[in-house]
Amino acid sequence: MASSYLVVHVGDANVPSSSSTTSGTSYYVELRFNGQSARTEMKENARWNHIIRFPRREQQQGDIDDGDEGHHASGSGGLNLEAAVYSIDEATNSESLLGKAVVGEKDFDSHSSKAVFFPHELVKSSSSDHMAGHNLGRLVNGKLTLKVFHSPADDKALLFEIEDDNRDRQAEDVGVDKVKKKAFRFLFSIKNHLYSAAYNKTSSAVGNTSLLQPAAVDVVPKEINPSFECGKVVERMQFLFVLVVKARELPDVDAYGRLDPFVEVNFGAHNKGFTKCLKSDGSPEWNKTFAFSLQSGKAPPSSGVDVFVKDGDLVRDELVGKLYFYLKDIPVRHPDDAQPEPTWHPLLDEGGKATLGKASLLLAIWIGSQADEAYRHAWESPFGPKVYENPRLWCLRVTIVEVQGVVACDEDDAGSATARSLRDKLFCTARLGEQVRKTKLASKTMQTTSSGSYEWMEDLTFIAAQPFFESNLQVDVVAAASNNNSGTEELQQGEVIGKLSIPLAWIEKRDAAAYDFDRLATPTPQWFDLKNPSPARPHTYLGGSSVDEGVVGGSGSVSHMRIRLRSLLDGGYHIGHDPQGHMDDTRPAERQLWRPPITRVHLGILRATGLQSIVDGNTTRRGRRSTALNPYCVAKYGDKWVRTRTILESSDPVFNEEYTWDVYDIATVLKVGIFDHCSRKASSAHHVVGKVRIHLSWLETGRVYAHAYPLVTLSRSAGIIRTGELHLAVKISSPPSTMNMLRMYALPTLPRMHYAQPLEEEQYDFFSATETAEEGNKLWLHAANILALRLDRMEPPLRSEVVAYLCNAENCNNSSWSLRRSKANFFRLMQVLSPLIGAERWFGGVISWKNPLTTLLIHGILVLALWFLDLVLPLVLLYLVLLGVWNYRFRPRRPPYFSMLLSYLNIVHPDELDEEFDTVKTSLSDDDGLLRMRYDRLRAVASRIQTVMGDVATLFERFQSLLTWRDPRVTAIFMLFLLLAAAVAYFVPYKKLLVAMAGFYIMRHPRLRRRRGTKTTPSIITNFFLRSPSKRDELM
Repeated sequence: MASSYLVVHVGDANVPSSSSTTSGTSYYVELRFNGQSARTEMKENARWNHIIRFPRREQQQGDIDDGDEGHHASGSGGLNLEAAVYSIDEATNSESLLGKAVVGEKDFDSHSSKAVFFPHELVKSSSSDHMAGHNLGRLVNGKLTLKVFHSPADDKALLFEIEDDNRDRQAEDVGVDKVKKKAFRFLFSIKNHLYSAAYNKTSSAVGNTSLLQPAAVDVVPKEINPSFECGKVVERMQFLFVLVVKARELPDVDAYGRLDPFVEVNFGAHNKGFTKCLKSDGSPEWNKTFAFSLQSGKAPPSSGVDVFVKDGDLVRDELVGKLYFYLKDIPVRHPDDAQPEPTWHPLLDEGGKATLGKASLLLAIWIGSQADEAYRHAWESPFGPKVYENPRLWCLRVTIVEVQGVVACDEDDAGSATARSLRDKLFCTARLGEQVRKTKLASKTMQTTSSGSYEWMEDLTFIAAQPFFESNLQVDVVAAASNNNSGTEELQQGEVIGKLSIPLAWIEKRDAAAYDFDRLATPTPQWFDLKNPSPARPHTYLGGSSVDEGVVGGSGSVSHMRIRLRSLLDGGYHIGHDPQGHMDDTRPAERQLWRPPITRVHLGILRATGLQSIVDGNTTRRGRRSTALNPYCVAKYGDKWVRTRTILESSDPVFNEEYTWDVYDIATVLKVGIFDHCSRKASSAHHVVGKVRIHLSWLETGRVYAHAYPLVTLSRSAGIIRTGELHLAVKISSPPSTMNMLRMYALPTLPRMHYAQPLEEEQYDFFSATETAEEGNKLWLHAANILALRLDRMEPPLRSEVVAYLCNAENCNNSSWSLRRSKANFFRLMQVLSPLIGAERWFGGVISWKNPLTTLLIHGILVLALWFLDLVLPLVLLYLVLLGVWNYRFRPRRPPYFSMLLSYLNIVHPDELDEEFDTVKTSLSDDDGLLRMRYDRLRAVASRIQTVMGDVATLFERFQSLLTWRDPRVTAIFMLFLLLAAAVAYFVPYKKLLVAMAGFYIMRHPRLRRRRGTKTTPSIITNFFLRSPSKRDELM
């Protein structure tokens, strides 16, 4: 019996399409290893999820280092695994080879815990070399996803999984689909449920779930102890700075008498910097700063710095002069000192002994830290640190009032009844960039012999970003292309009969002093002349991708029609670009409405270790020796984004950069993401490594939180993937006014305009990029798109994929149906209600006299309560206060992070992930479409139930967090309230207390009353409760 096995987990294949491929085509994979062969079952969708193992002989096992930290273990032999993908046409019963992949033994993972799915290129070979050794042939546009690793023979979890897989394949032969059978058995088998794992906590329960458990992934942040610089949240890093300013009176060394000078700075063999080459300039000026890292505890790369002035040439660069500085003679700058001034240094000849006449170089050289002002100017544009200002997003309200002067028909088509019917019903479309809104159909309200009038009075809402001079509001009047009298028919096509273009800079802005929330002023409607479209074109709603940018009226000749509009730019709203619960700012767009900041947050991005970038959602680049990571970090909070410098070719970069933001609301989220800068092509997308979310309300003021956060991501085929660690330090400064911070908990979570004139739910639907019901109602999604366009135009640009990832806009299906998230929300609710369930069971034992001593004790407590009835309520309140004091010992010591157990990722079926990553309109094949329609409808209903269940769980978790010190300020305020309530309840009798409360409530001041027919801000209790933390932040 073999002592070890080679295990091959066949995932799926991206097979090349063919014109002869029909719906009756099936695929299978044939594997060969060391003279052994095996094959998967046939699948129509090329997704197998099949595990095959090959026994290894003793002399073939080689030296497999199970403790290797690398991604691949290097074997000693030359055995390769060959996988061929075949297709079978059921109509003709013909079999053809699509391609094959060869996996070398050096790419076999040493253990299942280190194995990840990896796509292998398919190569088309001839029949003579089919499965015959080397992977030769032409490349096919297809990939096969495999996970290959070594496994000992006593790996019981793997044996159980293979056994289970074999039973399912046997069941398939008798007519039971394998995937459905496994999913059904997993979902409804109580031993595999999280409830058993969470509440039983027995080894047997965990053993039962090991069949579908992923490899152990540590997702708990670890506390670190870096040596911070005084008053900072980063470690001090020494840099050697060289500021090259200019040169003078350089000699001509070129044969043609022309000098093209540039400067080269060398600090060791691998630290080089170059200035620009200036053409034909004897006194060049560069003003270029170079920075070279001096890592503490390591020897410097060189004992000195060489500075060369050279003449650029196409064939060979000639030396003009040089300088040399010994490292021990370079001054060290203290953070409180001023930056050293540059001085003139005479250039030396090639031998370094004689000067070159009056030729000299103006430069400054010193040893400093990342706190120096020169640090931010010492990097190339695409790779240096950068701060980006967040564009403020305003709400543009447009009211289409009416259109007059619409001609009944064209003169050329006066006798055509069809042309006359085109003017019976009109609708208007308004466009701002990629945002398109459409009014309802309107019929004529007034008609003369030659023209008619149409009325709508319909409000349209858009998002506009400052500066406003970059966009125009486009309005089209469209004649409906159908003679249908139904006023509710949604017509998509028609003929444009009038156009209007209004620059946003011309639209009135609501003045900050005009925000009287009881009586908001309405803008005055204005008349605009419409112009004829030139040339005439059919109009399609949400069809065209480009719009003419012109002045008022647009292009074309002036028509006899005019339109009445009411438009206003409203800055009283907060148009967030983050989903609910992850907002990093709540201020309105109008700066004059901002309150003063309550404190400041300091973020120190220290370093990262073991980075692996995510490619195609389920693979990593670590282990590919031909490529290396170029990592950089991006953090977003409040009104600015920050980007660190890019560390070239490093999987363990050291950043040590500190950034600071003003905090206006403590119940906000700071996000930090790390990305791989793909420098091979400027247009290539930057790969995602991972991100970290830090909720500021969980942090204590004045304390530095330094932790190593695991970077994990969820993949469709591989599940949880760990891509490294990111070391961060976060600190919230002590507030200048503690009362302002406590007062913040009584303020509304959103600006008052959201309550005075809320954005209606139906106005959110158009912000989605698609027309599906599941992707509607996402205002933040379109705001994120606008933000990505603006930041992508800055220099250096912040890539749109980076913005989308940090704003969660790349995953638009977070609110769609997911069986995993539904289970997580259900067990969140069960966990919150578990004390009540336990109390009910305990009381059931009391009333049934299960323990007579306990029952008699409860009788005695009841008699005491009846005897001292006035002390019951004060004692209950004091008990809650003592419970809060007791829980202070067990308060959270680290920032919250997502939980594998709470997210239901410790045991998850592959079919659940496949359904979770499915598009909103399912991509599953269905011939008649009826099953797909019913499935999408079921997912839409289930997603709403899932959301409601999560909201209910969040509600109970907020109640539970009032005494658990998750937010220390919330618990302190609540305990103070309990103490005051206990004192009032003790000294004031119940009857007097109730009468007093009722009397004062009835006679309260008018400012404390809610007016009928008006919408006011939530109460202080509601605002306080909405800022209480919940476990929703720990869900993946």
